[in-house]
Amino acid sequence: MPMFEFECPRCDHTFEELMRANEQAACPTCGSSDVRKLLSAPAVRNRGATALPVLGSSCPPPSAHSCGPGCCRHH
Repeated sequence: MPMFEFECPRCDHTFEELMRANEQAACPTCGSSDVRKLLSAPAVRNRGATALPVLGSSCPPPSAHSCGPGCCRHH
């Protein structure tokens, strides 16, 4: 099953779901089924790399100690 990333306009929560093509996603925070599928960067295996950057994200890697405005850890 492929993994998809979604955003909920009702509560502004971003989440990932493993889904089949005919399934409907629902926000795990508020339960709304009115969610938007987001465009995700494909994962690529790279020797020696510990984490892949997420395109368009302002979140630093988990090893970083600080996180600025809009960071994914602020949700």
